[in-house]
Amino acid sequence: MSTYKFGQHIIHSSQVFFLSKQCFGFVNLKPVAAGHVLLAPIRLVQRYSDLNSDEVCDLFLSAQKIGKVIEREYQGTSLTFAIQDGPEAGQTVPHCHLHIIPRKAGDWMNNDDIYTEIDKASKVDNEERTPRSFEEMEKEAKYLRQFFNNDNVKN
Repeated sequence: MSTYKFGQHIIHSSQVFFLSKQCFGFVNLKPVAAGHVLLAPIRLVQRYSDLNSDEVCDLFLSAQKIGKVIEREYQGTSLTFAIQDGPEAGQTVPHCHLHIIPRKAGDWMNNDDIYTEIDKASKVDNEERTPRSFEEMEKEAKYLRQFFNNDNVKN
């Protein structure tokens, strides 16, 4: 089983559902909503400004592809795309990454409360949200993988 580096974490390929030349999409350990996934460059870079132009293009073209599937498959009517770029912005994993979250009318009382939830979910010591099991994450990644041409994702 191959793995990917995500900051100090190791992501097993069975949790990866999308792979491009420059980035990989994977399911979230502590999602704030069903369908909340992450997209990160394969190259370990801490900040958005550290990405080269090919990585920036690939990241956002990939986000567009993934977002269409996530919105449809999780019955969203909108999407939140979020990058916490640096510790003061709430980044807890020192690897640039993009949150892709399907949204529905009324899912949060105040629309911007989602950013507080992302912040809380990404903290290792936050006990409010229980981490999902390896099996749960593997099952979701397998489901999502079918929507992308991922011949190069090994599991």
